[in-house]
Formats: sequence, C-alpha cells, structure tokens
Amino acid sequence: MITLSGLVIELSTGFSLRVDGLRVKKGETFALIGPNGAGKTTLLNALALLQEIKAGELKIGGKDALRKAHRLELRRSMSYLFSRPYLAGGSVYENIVLPLKFRGVKDSGQAAEMLELFKIAHLRDRDSRQLSQGERHRVSLARAFVTRPKLVLLDEPFSSLDARAKESIIADLSKITKARRTTLVLVTQDQEEALALADTLAVLKGGRLLQSATPQEIFSRPASEEVADFVGVETVVPGEVTAKSDNLCSVRAGENTLEVISACAPGDKVLVCVRPEAVSVSWTVEASSVRNHFRGKVLAAVPRRLEYEVSIDCGFRIIAAMTRQSVEGMRLKPGDEVYASFKATAAHLIKR
Repeated sequence: MITLSGLVIELSTGFSLRVDGLRVKKGETFALIGPNGAGKTTLLNALALLQEIKAGELKIGGKDALRKAHRLELRRSMSYLFSRPYLAGGSVYENIVLPLKFRGVKDSGQAAEMLELFKIAHLRDRDSRQLSQGERHRVSLARAFVTRPKLVLLDEPFSSLDARAKESIIADLSKITKARRTTLVLVTQDQEEALALADTLAVLKGGRLLQSATPQEIFSRPASEEVADFVGVETVVPGEVTAKSDNLCSVRAGENTLEVISACAPGDKVLVCVRPEAVSVSWTVEASSVRNHFRGKVLAAVPRRLEYEVSIDCGFRIIAAMTRQSVEGMRLKPGDEVYASFKATAAHLIKR
C-alpha cells in the first residue's frame, strides 16, 4: 500500500527526518511509536501529502505520491484524524455526511452503516456539542470511514480518552479495519495502544527509523539499546560471548556467566537484554529447564500499576515484574536475598 525510500524532510526549526526505507502492506495496521520529537507526526503528515519532502520516493497504492497529477486522487482515497475530535456544528448525522457532501456524493446508506458500526446510531440526531469525549471520538471515526477510504491516518487519536473508553473504541476500530481491509497508520506514544491495534511497529527517535518489525519482534528482540530502552527492556547487561554450543551462547558479564540462545559468535561484545516479565523471583533455585539463576539482594520493590517492579543486585542489576500477590506473599523487602531466574530463550543479545 505504501512504500518509501530515501525520504528526507527538513523543517525550518532545524529538525530533519531521514527514513531509508519503509513499507506498509495493504490492509494492515502500522503504528509509529517513539518519544516526543521523534518525527512521528512529521512522517504521518508526509504520508498525508501535507508535508514537503526534500528528497526520496513515496508511493501510495502503487502511484507516485510526489507527482502533482496524483495528489488529488490520493488525498481523496485517505482520511486523517487528529488527536482531538474536531466536529462541526449540527447533528451527529450532519457531521458524518460532511465528507460525502464535499465530494458531491449522495448518502445512499453509508452514514447509517457507520452509525451502526461505531455504535452511535442512538446519537444520530443529537447536537455534536452535547456529546461526551468518547462519543465525539466515535463520530470522528465514523466520519473518517464514511467514504470507504483505502488509507486512514491517525495522529494520537485516543490520547484524551480515559482507559475504559479507549479500550472499547480500539476494540471496535480493530474489528472494522480488519473486516474492511482498511490500511491504518497510527502515531502513538502509548505502547499498549500500539500492541492492541498494530500488525507492524516502527520505532523512531531523533528523526531516524531505528527498527520496523512485528510487535513481538520489537518488544522481545529490539535491534538496539535505544529501542530496548523505549519498549521497556530494563535489564541491559554488557558482556562478551565466550563460548557457543549449537545456538546456546555463554556470555561473560563481570563475575557472572549468562546463557542465551543467539546467532552471535564467541568474541562478540554484546548487550544482554531481558524483559522484566521474563524474570522470576524465588527464595531457592527451583528444578526446571531454566538455565539462568542468579543470587542477589533486593534493592527495591516499587508498585507500577497492577504489578511491582522489583530491582535485584546480582552483580548486575536485574528488574523483575511481579504481581502484588506474589510480592506480598513472599513479603519481599529491600535487603532480602533471593534468586532471579530467566530462560535462555527469554534473553536477547544485541551486538555492541
């Protein structure tokens, strides 16, 4: 659906965005994630043909999007949603049919279909100024989909919603896009939001694309320390591969040896990355297939939403995610000596 290569954008502020290559498949949901100032919205605006591109190639639906002759047709094949649901005065129905009116197209049931799909049929005749925030978002989405766009671009569209409204709208949006095979490109800083919707993620930072892959690949096998840090890999240990048997690498990190399944070779200097949910904490070493067990001292147990983040000094700092029930059941406190364990398949090596 979208392919770009050698993209260069330079803003008057001095910020530059450079993307060597990116591909969005037809019918997939593609999320752009990264910290503030990464260039996510700049890239989205480029895809919407709203941002001047200094160099590179951009094709949408197989057509050269940088040719002026194609721009009107391509713009009419897409919808763009901002972070706030901007609605016009009038009723919900009048808002939803606006894109049809702009195109000189008669409403032949498209609006009624959107009202049903986005579960707002009961709001059809309500004044747009009398809607809740969640209802405004649903109307905005219905309006975006009423023209049956091939491409929908969303710039942090759920940032103003509470968790329950966000979860409900994301679930409905996912069903609709999958059923219609609509290509969706989403900008977000909310990783849970991206995981709930996206088939593919791209991580941007400082105007550079760091990694593009499936959510599972990025969260479990980040390509760099920067990506690992952004997606919540809190245990990152420098070391060197000292031996290898089949794909099982022995990694020397200070006084410890860690075992990790990897394609790295002896002599490689690496970073060992372990996600907090992959680490288990116990008083003793339990009999299992787990290869990595390290005795250490609890430094802190800090509540994070429904879990605790437990920091342990094992000669290197390791972070474990534990349920409140587990922490309270073990009565963990700073100074306790415990074992932190993780499987060789749960860790990931990044070459330094």
